[in-house]
Amino acid sequence: MGSYTSKGTFEPEELGALKSVFDELTSQPWFDASQEARESFARYLFETFPAVTFDPVRHRSIIEASARMFYTRDDI
Repeated sequence: MGSYTSKGTFEPEELGALKSVFDELTSQPWFDASQEARESFARYLFETFPAVTFDPVRHRSIIEASARMFYTRDDI
C-alpha cells in the first residue's frame, strides 16, 4: 500500500472516478473474473495513475486498451 500513497492523496471525486472505471471494465464479459486479475488491475490503476494525475476522460481509452491486453479471459 505504501508505494502509491507517497505520491499524493486521492480526493474523493478522483477515487470515485477511478473506481467507476475499474467497476465498468471489470464487469465486461471479456475481463478475467479472477480475484487475482481484479487485484492486479487495481494495482495497475493506482501505480499508473497516482493522485492528481488521473483524468477519467483523457485516460479511459488507455486504461481499456491495457485491460484488454493484460486482463482478457483466456476463453474468449
